[in-house]
Amino acid sequence: MKIAVLGIGGIGGVVGASLAAKFNDINLIARGETLNNIRQNGLTLKSDKLGTFTVKPAIVTDNADEIGVVDALIIATKSYGLEAACRQCENIIGPETIVLPLLNGVCVSDDVKEVIGNKGEIADGCIYAFSNIISPGVIAHIGELCHIDIGFKDGRVNNKAIELSNMLNTAGIETVYSTNVMVPVWEKYIMMCGNSCVFSYFECPAGEVHKDPEKMKYIKDVYTELCSLADANGVKVSDILVEKYMETFSRLPEGAITSLYRDITDKKPNTEFDAIIGKAYTMAHKLGVKTPCIDKVYTKYKP
Repeated sequence: MKIAVLGIGGIGGVVGASLAAKFNDINLIARGETLNNIRQNGLTLKSDKLGTFTVKPAIVTDNADEIGVVDALIIATKSYGLEAACRQCENIIGPETIVLPLLNGVCVSDDVKEVIGNKGEIADGCIYAFSNIISPGVIAHIGELCHIDIGFKDGRVNNKAIELSNMLNTAGIETVYSTNVMVPVWEKYIMMCGNSCVFSYFECPAGEVHKDPEKMKYIKDVYTELCSLADANGVKVSDILVEKYMETFSRLPEGAITSLYRDITDKKPNTEFDAIIGKAYTMAHKLGVKTPCIDKVYTKYKP
């Protein structure tokens, strides 16, 4: 398969490097220093799970048209860069191209479809991996967790997407093709959005939440609201998900925060607030689901 990976940050770097280490026709779309460094030195991954290695992709470019039509396009940008990413890649998406966005958020396939229409086969997916940029073109992957879920909202089977899943597994990234992919997608979103809500609303890290019953009640309530929102979207998550996530949250390191809250505290001009918390707020009001905890944090930042 001919594959393009757009966005060579923490997630795109892990996926792109892992695939390029095992397969030939892996192409990277990057820009700026990242593009220049990969052209000169290759893409380096330093992974606790996969080892340390450097790869030379088939093509690395800031002009997707140089690559030509691909079998699969993996988009690993920030959510606020999704529209520009899709437009940048329109010409390399053929009728049977698998378009897999691995972004924070939920129902991201709908967002992609708004931009590219009926081009390609737009999948949903989510990735679990702790990774970050050490320097442009050098990526760190911390710990053993490296898992992707792939599928389509309508539950269909797609042989090319299954082949992509097999390639990712061969590359060392545990990947599951699911005919019920919205369950793992929503379950990841519930944890990520819930945690971002509590950190952003109370403006503190996990340790401050742990010792305050009011804050702990808030995180439990916001998880519950998000489970109700999933149900309103026709997705039945685990009955014990809230209890499971409360236990997980109670074990977070005292200084733990989410990347969204970090970007807010750093006063970055672009954040994923709209794609994470804003998405839940908008969806809840559209579907008539009561979400007072989500409403509080949304109106704090979007009065």
